[in-house]
Amino acid sequence: MENGNGCCFSSVSSIATLSSVAFVVILILIRVLHVIYCSGRPLRKRASKPVSTLIILGSGGHTAEMLNLLAALQKDRFNPRFYIAAATDNMSLQKAMLLENSLASETGADVADTAQFMKIYRSREVGQSYVTSVWTTLIAT
Repeated sequence: MENGNGCCFSSVSSIATLSSVAFVVILILIRVLHVIYCSGRPLRKRASKPVSTLIILGSGGHTAEMLNLLAALQKDRFNPRFYIAAATDNMSLQKAMLLENSLASETGADVADTAQFMKIYRSREVGQSYVTSVWTTLIAT
């Protein structure tokens, strides 16, 4: 009697396992087909109105990375651009101005219409300890 009950339970368990595996495989197949179908369609057209963009420049290679990213952007879509750099960082804003001047000469637009450049005070310089940054933050404001 026990052998019959154990055998019956075993076959029900194996059927449930097989049907669960089949269900998971079908779900994965449906998902893969959906992704393939959607990747072949073009993306929806987005509104073509410009988006104002804030670009924060900094030292340690950050400015070069940001300017490389800007080279790949659609300049007419990300307009106006606001550049911010530390008051002690002289090179970053100069590089950004050179980029914007070259873009303006290509498109014929005025730099004042497409970009603004701002300097802000840093609360802490690179390498400055946190203890002394409290004092310099209070003085800078």
